[in-house]
Amino acid sequence: MKKNVNILLRLVNQILDFRKVENGRMELHLEPFDLLSSFRGWNDSFRMALLKKHISFFFEVTPDMDFRMMADSEKMERIYFNLLSNAFKYTKVKGNITVSIRKVKNEVEIRVEDDGVGISEESIHKIFDRFYQVDGQSSEFTLGTGIGLAVSKGIVELHKGSIRVESEVGKGSAFIVTLLMG
Repeated sequence: MKKNVNILLRLVNQILDFRKVENGRMELHLEPFDLLSSFRGWNDSFRMALLKKHISFFFEVTPDMDFRMMADSEKMERIYFNLLSNAFKYTKVKGNITVSIRKVKNEVEIRVEDDGVGISEESIHKIFDRFYQVDGQSSEFTLGTGIGLAVSKGIVELHKGSIRVESEVGKGSAFIVTLLMG
């Protein structure tokens, strides 16, 4: 019962965030943020999903790099959870998920990649549209609402960043978020 209540709460919060993004009312609360430390902590939240589906998870970071920046930590968590949840949702049993973080000049690139079902050419251009769901893709976890990626895109853009996807049906997808380090 508690699990279902938490799922419902997340859905309600996601809908509220979606409306804020859509109406231009979402505000950022910028603060010093350690991207690497936060991501490592958030990775632990997915441990049960890893075990349940026997997924190999790789977390790759350029060694000796400082990933501290100004960001809204709560909103960064929502982006990361959405991208990683989608990767788990569409990766088959005994599949692979890789999260990599690297610096490119004054930007940080976050790449969440899976070897799951992939996204078709016709769907890839709509994937960040509100309420869009890829046809015929289901999972043993939860079916989506089609607003998670739209909210994530809005939050990334509020941070003056960009998000894009690379995908091939049957081979998987990679979602790439680029943010300024300043």
